[in-house]
Amino acid sequence: MKILLQIALIFTGISAYAQVSREDYLSDFDYGVQMVEKVYSGYGQKVTAETLESYQQTKDSVRTAILNGSSTFEDAFGFYLAWFKDFHLHDVCGAQDKYMNGPVDYSSLMKYAPIDTYCTVDEKTFLIRYTSCVWSLKRKQWIKKALRSFRRSRCENLILDIRGNKGGAAGTSDAFIELLYDHDGYYNGVVIRNTPLNIGYFRKTMKKDKYWQKHLDRSEQSEEEYPVLFEPHIVHYEGVSTLPRKVAVIIDNNTASAAEEFLLILQRVSDRVCVFGKDHSLGCLDYANAGRVTLPKTGYKFSLPLTCSMGLPQTGIDTTGIVPDVTIPLNYPTSLTDNVDEWVYWVAKWLSKD
Repeated sequence: MKILLQIALIFTGISAYAQVSREDYLSDFDYGVQMVEKVYSGYGQKVTAETLESYQQTKDSVRTAILNGSSTFEDAFGFYLAWFKDFHLHDVCGAQDKYMNGPVDYSSLMKYAPIDTYCTVDEKTFLIRYTSCVWSLKRKQWIKKALRSFRRSRCENLILDIRGNKGGAAGTSDAFIELLYDHDGYYNGVVIRNTPLNIGYFRKTMKKDKYWQKHLDRSEQSEEEYPVLFEPHIVHYEGVSTLPRKVAVIIDNNTASAAEEFLLILQRVSDRVCVFGKDHSLGCLDYANAGRVTLPKTGYKFSLPLTCSMGLPQTGIDTTGIVPDVTIPLNYPTSLTDNVDEWVYWVAKWLSKD
């Protein structure tokens, strides 16, 4: 019962007090640090013998700034979170962004509001702009319609535009993977940091998902600090489609999380895929499946990854993102909504080359 109460308090949120004292700010900072150190799935990999001194100095300097009032609580805690360089370990107000390298503010460079769309670009090329991996029945139906339209077009080439796709659920993109599949590839698998809060959080949020509950049973029974939640497996489909012959995936610095996982799997199972862009993807995948923490006195919220990839450290991407195979030599487009922009036309021309 005590554990369940803690989960309810931490992950569902508490409204902030009308008046917050300096002592309350310090209490919330200490509480937030405790949550990161005891629950965050990346803590053991980030805070090592080599980095411990830097981490302690950052923690001490932030606490001092809160104590003497030289920084707002939001800015100070954002600076603390930024030390980990993990975009999934992120405050809701975005205070940490200025201390991290990214994401690029494309809205200052163009009209930037990517919208799902699909259409022919020219007689050889079809465009699907896919802006979210958040699963829903509506999203599944939209993907089905987009792929049906592509097949009817008989276009040789496909541009899959995932600029602005910040992720969602890994399985949402399976229909695209099946279409572009050439040979077997692998999925890294996921481990969970084995704490009552982490297990309890997913028990609650995924209570109707029997697949999740079965894997949580196994993880909970383990004595390991990082038991396997989802096993590595081979991605396999029966048959290979003849179209498209060439595939361009356009990315930007807002391509993140499940969209990056989707792209990595595409690169492992397809020989037709070439990645285009000007910037690398965000690099927000290694530590994932985040819960929401609400600090009890201030109401300050931040997300806290509870799982990590089994591919670490060999295949981690958080420090580099996914780098385009081909750098688009144009300026940023003037607009990115549901239009066929300058980049799409350039990529279509590139694909049409023999």
